[in-house]
Amino acid sequence: MLATCLFAADAPHSFWYGQTADDVTVFRLVTDFQLKTIQPDRNYLHQVSARITAVHPTNEKDGNAKEAFLTDWQLVQKTEQLAGKPATAFGAQSTEYRWNVERPGKDVLYLKPRRELFLPDRNRVFSFYARGAQHAHQIFALFRGPNGLQQEIFICSLDFTGWKRFEVVIPPYLRARNPLKQNRFELYFKGLKIQSHFRDQPGMSVFNLAQMVIMADTSDKKIPGADMPMDF
Repeated sequence: MLATCLFAADAPHSFWYGQTADDVTVFRLVTDFQLKTIQPDRNYLHQVSARITAVHPTNEKDGNAKEAFLTDWQLVQKTEQLAGKPATAFGAQSTEYRWNVERPGKDVLYLKPRRELFLPDRNRVFSFYARGAQHAHQIFALFRGPNGLQQEIFICSLDFTGWKRFEVVIPPYLRARNPLKQNRFELYFKGLKIQSHFRDQPGMSVFNLAQMVIMADTSDKKIPGADMPMDF
């Protein structure tokens, strides 16, 4: 586990649309995809296995993924520092999934938390780290708003090698308020969907997932009406 405080630097302008952690912009861990939290759908246990491994962006020889991850974690720790909380350490581990695809284009794998994860405030962007499988299977994030609207958001195809960082904007229509809970913004993470690609060959696909971080706007808690434009 790395417990070093990393919050000295701000994010590069190319990350998070130039935003950084402050009193109205927060960065939080959504999940680390460890098996105690996220499990493969039981319907697919006959063709998928998962294990924790020391493979992680911070252990990569290619410095791009390592630098990107440490930058994201700096923002998580800076958010905690501003809130007067101790800095959270991260484990330099990931979850490796081995998925035996029997019917390319038809087989679908779901990775779900035991309970959907509540994400408070106005969530706007999330970062996602995957180690490619050299297969064109596509990963989607599954979210639910307080109005019951559910949405699959495309993240990436796994047609690459090594670790890559992906940054995805949450659509404005998912940033909804719940009138039954003091009209606060509310969002739920329901897990991931991995869709096999119809042009791939049947066989084993191996990929890894590391920590997922989300950026949220909390300005409506500070000054009424001061939150960012809804179309951002």
